[in-house]
Amino acid sequence: MTIPRNLALGLACGLVAAAAAADVQAQARSQTETVVVTRVEPAPYDAAVARRSDLARELIGLSVGPNFAKEFERAMVTQMNSIGDKAGEESAWVRANMPPMMSRMLARVMEEMVPVYATIYTEEELGAQIDFYRTPAGRAVAAKTLSLGVALQEAQDSVLTSFMAEFESKYCARFDCGEDTETAAKSRR
Repeated sequence: MTIPRNLALGLACGLVAAAAAADVQAQARSQTETVVVTRVEPAPYDAAVARRSDLARELIGLSVGPNFAKEFERAMVTQMNSIGDKAGEESAWVRANMPPMMSRMLARVMEEMVPVYATIYTEEELGAQIDFYRTPAGRAVAAKTLSLGVALQEAQDSVLTSFMAEFESKYCARFDCGEDTETAAKSRR
């Protein structure tokens, strides 16, 4: 059973027991003064999920590399510096505030990944990946994670942009998209 289901089941049992106890108490008071105390036990601790979560957290830390947060923030600063002084005070504010905010967001995303990894991978699979990332080859792969992510994002953006232009062009050739959309589609061909 899952933890939420166990909690719900425990709560339901507790409520039934409390209702039964109240009935028993009412009957007992008419005969003698007996008090029944019920206690709802929390759901049992799932040690396997906890172990997989710990392993997942370790794997995520190893697989992104030891300096990932610093490299990420440095890449963000570089990206923000490309904005230049186009918007004056606003761009200066973005350059100053965006990198640390993105770093905090990244830390949160990595923590949110833990239950996903713990659900998808077995302890054996997590352990094998951890063992790999502790090797020299694994550390080299982890060090390239950020560069790979950026390159993959650029490739995906390029392919998606091309796909959307082709789709819009063909769709608008078949259906009436209006003058603005047709002109935009034709200019992207």
